[in-house]
Amino acid sequence: MASIRVDGLMEVHLEKLQVSDLGLSSVSNFANLEILHLVKTPGCTNVGLASVAGKCRLLRKLRIDGWKTNRIGDDGIISIANHCANLQELVLIGVNPTCLSLDKLGANCPNLERLALCGSESVGDAEISCVAAKCVALKKLCIKSCPVSDNGMEAIARGCPNLVKIKVKKCRGVTNVGADWLKGRKGSLDLDLDMDSVEHEQLVDTSLDEQESRGGDFSSFNLRCRSRSFKTRIRSFSGTLRRWLSFGGGSRNNLGRN
Repeated sequence: MASIRVDGLMEVHLEKLQVSDLGLSSVSNFANLEILHLVKTPGCTNVGLASVAGKCRLLRKLRIDGWKTNRIGDDGIISIANHCANLQELVLIGVNPTCLSLDKLGANCPNLERLALCGSESVGDAEISCVAAKCVALKKLCIKSCPVSDNGMEAIARGCPNLVKIKVKKCRGVTNVGADWLKGRKGSLDLDLDMDSVEHEQLVDTSLDEQESRGGDFSSFNLRCRSRSFKTRIRSFSGTLRRWLSFGGGSRNNLGRN
């Protein structure tokens, strides 16, 4: 799915498409790109993400569902951090960042306000401590199905000075002790901890309270699956975009006609 304006491509959503780094290289030609979603596109790697980062320096929102393929990791995220200083929102699902890339994000992306880390095997207490210390502009944080413990919660309690909401789901190392740390140090924090959750919900359902997000600056931080009717409306365009990307891209005029 892509949203097109007269002055160029501003937003691209690629989901379950056979898109490779060549396709991402074509997308990178749109210098005005601000929003990019890569959802279950196993052909995309650090190389393709780096090409986008190098040319799309206005990028504000990035969502990657890596499908646990480990083809996008620290190198790609570091490229984003090095070139996309306007980044405000980052969602990583099934991606395994470490302190190397998280440190770069904190140092180079001063406007990063919304961060979601879901299903990341590498995100433990050290990584959360890095986020707490480096990402000082962070306002909303979601951690789901990561090997984080109460030590990570303590780090958040001591850091993240602008944090207003945190959601922690299916992190089995987090107990009431960690929750008490957060409540004690950040009394006004909107805290949503699900320490004993065993329900089988999808990783993509990481929205930080849809009702609240409708009226504020965080309206885009709703990561729920799109409805069937919406998917139906975009199916024909997705097919067109797939063909366009398979040939390495095309002119804006050709894309507009399709």
